[in-house]
Amino acid sequence: MSQIKSIRNNSGFTLVEVMMAMLIAVIGMFGVLETISVTLQHNLKNELRNEGVKVGEKYMTELRGKNFGRYSVAYTTFTAKRKVRGASKDYTVERTTQTLASDETGSPTSMRLQVVVRWAFRNTSSQNRVVSVVAKP
Repeated sequence: MSQIKSIRNNSGFTLVEVMMAMLIAVIGMFGVLETISVTLQHNLKNELRNEGVKVGEKYMTELRGKNFGRYSVAYTTFTAKRKVRGASKDYTVERTTQTLASDETGSPTSMRLQVVVRWAFRNTSSQNRVVSVVAKP
């Protein structure tokens, strides 16, 4: 009787092993892509907030630069357009004043100035509030 030796080639991967390796790689790539997406969203949210702070500071500086007698009791709300990452973004700016103290004639001697900036990102509304007190010289 002669023995027949079976020659097996064990030097490669089977189709099942290749498919499982591809599946694991794809699942890992989805995780990396989701991480990148979340990171970009957080960065954009922070950029929008920083721009909102800049808008609020700009209009507060503008308000504080006026003479005391020129403060209005009623300011209107308006929209300021700003570019963030090359896209136009609307910021709603609301300026208000409030008399804190008056002299004996009823003329204000100190006022509270407030600038509120509002914006929306992904159906979430945010705001920045800047408040300052000015007194009659």
